[in-house]
Amino acid sequence: MVKNGSGSDFPAESSIQKLASVFPECITEYTDENGVIQNRVDFEMLRSMLTGDMESYEFSWVGKRASAAKAAEMTDKKMVPCPDESIDWEHTENLYIEGDNIDALRLLRNNYSKKIKIIYIDPPYNTGHDFVYPDSFVMNKSEYREKTNVKDQKISDDGRYHSEWCSMMFSRLLIARDLLNDDGVIFISIDDNEVTNLRKICDEVFGSEQFITCFIWEKTQHFGRQKVNYYSNCEYILCYAKKLYNENGIKELLVEYVKKDFLDAPLYNASNTLNTITFPAGSTEFRISDGLYSHSTDDKFQLLDKVKVKNGRNVNDFRLKFRSRWSAEKVMDEYGKGTTFLVKSKRFSIRTVYHEGKKFNESPKQLISTNPNNPFSSRNCFGVKVGTSETGSSDLEKLGLCGFSYPKPVSLIEYLISLVKDNECFVLDFFSGSATTAQAVMRLNSLDSGKRKFIMVQLPEPLDTDNKAINDGYRTICDIGKERIRRTGKLLDINDSGFRVYKLK
Repeated sequence: MVKNGSGSDFPAESSIQKLASVFPECITEYTDENGVIQNRVDFEMLRSMLTGDMESYEFSWVGKRASAAKAAEMTDKKMVPCPDESIDWEHTENLYIEGDNIDALRLLRNNYSKKIKIIYIDPPYNTGHDFVYPDSFVMNKSEYREKTNVKDQKISDDGRYHSEWCSMMFSRLLIARDLLNDDGVIFISIDDNEVTNLRKICDEVFGSEQFITCFIWEKTQHFGRQKVNYYSNCEYILCYAKKLYNENGIKELLVEYVKKDFLDAPLYNASNTLNTITFPAGSTEFRISDGLYSHSTDDKFQLLDKVKVKNGRNVNDFRLKFRSRWSAEKVMDEYGKGTTFLVKSKRFSIRTVYHEGKKFNESPKQLISTNPNNPFSSRNCFGVKVGTSETGSSDLEKLGLCGFSYPKPVSLIEYLISLVKDNECFVLDFFSGSATTAQAVMRLNSLDSGKRKFIMVQLPEPLDTDNKAINDGYRTICDIGKERIRRTGKLLDINDSGFRVYKLK
């Protein structure tokens, strides 16, 4: 026997081969210090095979436990008020917090637990570089190789960057979950590098049963940046609920718009089964001559009773057999609510005429389309179309600001926030960047006289030395974000255009 790196007994190669003949699942490969592929025993798998322990599905990475522990830690930071950088300090409920968001979230947990209705974040994507967030669980190369038992220096460090990114997101999302109220939702923008891992993280943090959807946003209508095999023209927005279900079943948390104006609509649906529907006397308007009718001129509609039409209405009950999108019970229920029916010809192709005051909630489509030539392109309940990344840049330019490459368009964040039908809620963004979310909240309030409040959190990252915004006197991302809020407030007639600035010390 020889010793492995941890000092425990490790079978020689011949013993490994014998073990492999009985338990091949327990043998894995690794590359030794000379670059030679060797076999070794997966002792956890072997223990499971011998004891019969049940397997469980788990998403794991190096640093996960430390990340979870970090979410539970207290912070020694304090929020220092900065009235001189604020607007309407005494009256505003809006907050802008400068500092590491892990500390800001811990502090917010004290006063805003279960009070946030909407969270939107656009976290830094994993581009294979070290992150600016100075978490203690971020590892250098040697630490990562030691923890993963990787000795081959030629092996890629992709796993280290995935682990760092996952740890950074995991701890923050654990706290964010505590801030959401029971009807709250979170939207997370992400690209295809980490969307799979983020979905698994969110399934663990919020529960897979709280997953609502993964929106697909067309981020550009220009296809100049071709990648090998495909064009990159979309990003993803994961959406989870705090509690998607109650005692009555699934809750309706996202509504694109409320439909109130109804025209008549056909009851026939070719994909449905045949139904026999009874239409009560007086329930149906006929736009054909008065008289007695015994059959339909259309084979898709079978008139089972003679019907007498007088003054444009049916005098008697009649039955019609056809492929109806409503059941007989649904027809009677709608008729009881004021819905009537319409026959325009001797085909007896019957239609519904919805009652006055009827409302219908239209759900958002999974694809957020930004094609201006598409009549079904996405727009919010106020008719504002969702823009592209290029629109995001022009949003800043219209305020006389610059310094960001392709920020999210205000219209996208407006669209997402408007899906939640509560115009007096708290909206949190703890990767606030140029404060696009704050501008979206303020613009929505101007459209519906709402009283939504925003909480922005941003690390004061220094701007690159070649950033044009430096020439205008800005030194950090926070400088641009705060100025964006100030300038937006001056343009809008809203209830609260102020904000309080706090810095973590």
